[in-house]
Amino acid sequence: MSVLPEIDSRFDVLEKLGEGGMGCVYKVRHRDLDEVQIVKTLQAHLSGNEGLRTRFINEARRGMRLRHPHIAGVHDFAVCADGTGYIVMEFVQGHNLRDILHARGPLPASMVGQIAIQTLDALAYLHSEKFVHRDISPDNLMMTTTGDGRVFIKLIDLGISKSLEGGQTMTGTGQFLGKVSYASPEQFGGELDGRSDLYSLGVVLFNLLTNAFPFTGANNRELMTALLFKPPRTFEEAAPGVHVAEAVQKVVYRALEKDPNARFRDASEFCAAVEEAFDIHDIRTISATTRPARTVDGPVPTQIDPTLVTSGGATTSSAPTLSATQTTVDKTVVSGTPGAPTVASSIPGAPTLVEPLAPVARPFPLRLTLIAAVTVLVLAVALFALWRQRQAAYLASFGKFHAVVIGEGAYAKLESLPTAVTDARAVAQLLQRDYGFQVTLLENATMQQILDAIRATRKQLTAGDNLLLYYAGHGSIKNDLGYWQPVDADLEMGNWISPAAIKDVLLDHPAARTLVIADSCYSGALVKGTLAKPTGDVKDKRSRLVISSGGNAPILDSADGKSSIFTGALLTILAEKPRGAVDVQTLFPRIQERVIDTARRAGRDQVPMTAVMSELGDEGGTFYFIAK
Repeated sequence: MSVLPEIDSRFDVLEKLGEGGMGCVYKVRHRDLDEVQIVKTLQAHLSGNEGLRTRFINEARRGMRLRHPHIAGVHDFAVCADGTGYIVMEFVQGHNLRDILHARGPLPASMVGQIAIQTLDALAYLHSEKFVHRDISPDNLMMTTTGDGRVFIKLIDLGISKSLEGGQTMTGTGQFLGKVSYASPEQFGGELDGRSDLYSLGVVLFNLLTNAFPFTGANNRELMTALLFKPPRTFEEAAPGVHVAEAVQKVVYRALEKDPNARFRDASEFCAAVEEAFDIHDIRTISATTRPARTVDGPVPTQIDPTLVTSGGATTSSAPTLSATQTTVDKTVVSGTPGAPTVASSIPGAPTLVEPLAPVARPFPLRLTLIAAVTVLVLAVALFALWRQRQAAYLASFGKFHAVVIGEGAYAKLESLPTAVTDARAVAQLLQRDYGFQVTLLENATMQQILDAIRATRKQLTAGDNLLLYYAGHGSIKNDLGYWQPVDADLEMGNWISPAAIKDVLLDHPAARTLVIADSCYSGALVKGTLAKPTGDVKDKRSRLVISSGGNAPILDSADGKSSIFTGALLTILAEKPRGAVDVQTLFPRIQERVIDTARRAGRDQVPMTAVMSELGDEGGTFYFIAK
């Protein structure tokens, strides 16, 4: 299967899902993330059409801005050297509603109601972000299921969605975008807002309930005439054998009003009407049950309406009669309020044997009760103290924790980094306050100052200790090797800190466990080697580990102006202060997932990676974080 080299370099193409005049759609697997995704391409020969190319890029940008559980996400996009563009989108496991309708025919009203509510939830969010979809149809609504089997809807294909900022009409050339059968009247000429999508959803609901359309025509011209000038067909005419509740019909017909002002004001109002008409409410039934009396030679009724007692003494009851021939009456005495007369109600049922009251137990002497309570309390305190003592001894066996934290921002010959020093301060504070590290913090240090600080810390280490190096600053790559660039670095590799220099200062130091965290461009090129999940008891095995913020690629300094994407994720996860000793391999996937998601929202790919410095004596151990 022939695909673009840029796609082939990042993805394994699993199958071609479709091909049209604009491009192709592929189901792929992202090699680095091991995740199934969708890639949509724009043919190279169309790249000269500025309108189509702009629509393609706008689809990607819009999609990456949107984050909603019922809207399929857009992860990435690019325009290749030959002009071909492609978008990487979320893969939704399921079927579109068009295929489901074709296979099953009219859908149950309860299912249609769930579809409507979830779609309206997505549209409410879309409209709040100042976008109108313009192509709401069964093709673009994917149905999947949750883990417990419930219907879950995803809205896909934002390719012809259009910003509402400033008000929008049709395309500048008068081109109609969308499917005629589901289009609102204003899509053929007029100003569009979110109510256009609500109209289209009304057509979808009519379609799902009847497997027919509210407007028909022998060709597009006749269909457009019906859409613009004729009332919708009745449900009985469209589907004679299908019953649709009158309340549901009213909701659909209101959505199909030709005047937008006569429709629902917004998706929220439409959703409330759907919930009422389709009788879909999240109500928790509260029921009270009592222990039934034991009966003789007869079944125990399992559903009996409760006896209603009023404060005035009047009592009503309703209970099923077991048999028309049963005349035995169980006289149940119901006590009213103090001082009120006792009222008896007759409940037809089986004869009842009243169990005798159990003998009243003699109260346990108060003095013995207090002695027992004090004994239990003393024992609990002693056990807790013993556990604390053993826990403290266990945690102490991990040795002391040292850290050298470096933040480089004020560069002499390179671009300044506004967040690196702030990030280093935050990391140093968290390690010292929450995890008990002895921290050496370096801000805007030269190459020699950094190497000297690491050597000085190395002299303090003993065989059971732990060393963490954190670096935030510029990084570069040369001959496939990653370098740190301190504030005195120049463009000609002057004062760059090479992998060899880092390994040299770490060589033969006695610490049992070492972790290097590099938040810089190309930091993944510092070392080669794969970090595996620890197996068995690795506490006493030496470790020499590296976490790089973005693998062998450049990274963003910041997505929010406050901290880098990677360090922001690192601080968030470590701030949770997990209990006990937690290894790096357990924490890293959560940090990685957070970085990938934040980078995608910023329109970039960033994948943190781990590695092992095996040449420095790694024995398959790990690095632990132990919160105070």
